[in-house]
Amino acid sequence: MRSAQPPVTQTVMLRHLRFFSYIIRSDSDEDHTRALNAGTNGPPTEWKRPRGRPRQTWLCTIENDLKHQNLGLWSARHRAYDRDLWRDNVETATLMQGHAT
Repeated sequence: MRSAQPPVTQTVMLRHLRFFSYIIRSDSDEDHTRALNAGTNGPPTEWKRPRGRPRQTWLCTIENDLKHQNLGLWSARHRAYDRDLWRDNVETATLMQGHAT
């Protein structure tokens, strides 16, 4: 039996991409924005990464979600500033993911 609700994976992707655009548009002095910039532009020289790292980072998940649209993190950052354009991208990504499952 199928329900009218979208698959959970589609909902999770939608929330990831919406949160990504929220962070992109937030104040550049905020820690979460600085961390995102470090992930896409490289960390500031004063930041040191501890030994080891997580196998799958949040940015890797976002990158995988954007691959279906042939978008990288850099171009997604610029698109996220335009809310209407980003909303269209998120809608397209979730629709494409919904057809893949």
